[in-house]
This record gives sequence, C-alpha cells and structure tokens, in this order.
Amino acid sequence: MMLVLILNPVDGFNILHHGLDLMTQATILAQQVDVDIVADFQRTWNHIVKTGQIWAFFIGVAAGWGIKSLLP
Repeated sequence: MMLVLILNPVDGFNILHHGLDLMTQATILAQQVDVDIVADFQRTWNHIVKTGQIWAFFIGVAAGWGIKSLLP
C-alpha cells in the first residue's frame, strides 16, 4: 500500500490524521517460519561434499594461490 500525504497549512493535520487512520485499518500479513540454521548448514555441507564441489574449491584455491605467486 502506498500512502501519499499532502499537507497544506489550513487542513494539514486532518489529512495526516486520516492517512494514519487508513494505516491502522490496513491488513497485515505475517507467517511464522521454523528456521533451523544448523540443519540447513549441515544439509548444504553434505551436498557440497557428495557432489564433489569441495574438491573443485580446493583445486581453485591452489590454482589461485599459484597464479597469485607468479604475478608481481
């Protein structure tokens, strides 16, 4: 919801009051989410190990380190 308030010197407070009144009647959507960061990390780590991406990471680190040592 986008709320635009236009204030003028004569009726500025009433417009502000009505705008705030609209905000109190707005629908609020919320949901509860059960987050388990440790389980998500373990699942992701196991996936990285199973798919062999961990070896690609280590090879990339070694290659990057070697290239870095060659450059001035």
